[in-house]
Amino acid sequence: MNRSTKHAIAAFLVAALACCTSWDPPVSLSRGLLEKRPSHLQVTLTSGERFDVVRPTARGDTLLGDTLIDLGDDRVRRSHVAIPFGEVRSVSTRHFAADRTVALAVGLAAVAGVVAIIAEDVSHGIMGGGLGGGSGCAGPKETWPD
Repeated sequence: MNRSTKHAIAAFLVAALACCTSWDPPVSLSRGLLEKRPSHLQVTLTSGERFDVVRPTARGDTLLGDTLIDLGDDRVRRSHVAIPFGEVRSVSTRHFAADRTVALAVGLAAVAGVVAIIAEDVSHGIMGGGLGGGSGCAGPKETWPD
């Protein structure tokens, strides 16, 4: 498998996983939310800045966790953050989205069906004589009686 195929598959899987989840509406940060131990939060600060926090926890009145910084070229750096609760305007958590997952599955099945039909038509056309019968001519030659 070449590199571009691997990248295409990886991009597809990321898109598929993104379709299966969605962000809940923003809520105020609370200890109750953090007690549910979400693996990922989307944080909006009072300044308007927005970023994701991975493995969020609380210590005192401070939100702790890691952010992932994209460095390009498939490189990511993890950076630790500590944000006072007073600077957090709202947070959102991800949840499983059944409707998006069903839509993705139906869409993929439809695409697979179309590809199968096209492949079948091409296969029969080349093997079954539909594209010249394999003889190199466009069809039967008509002859007229003398």
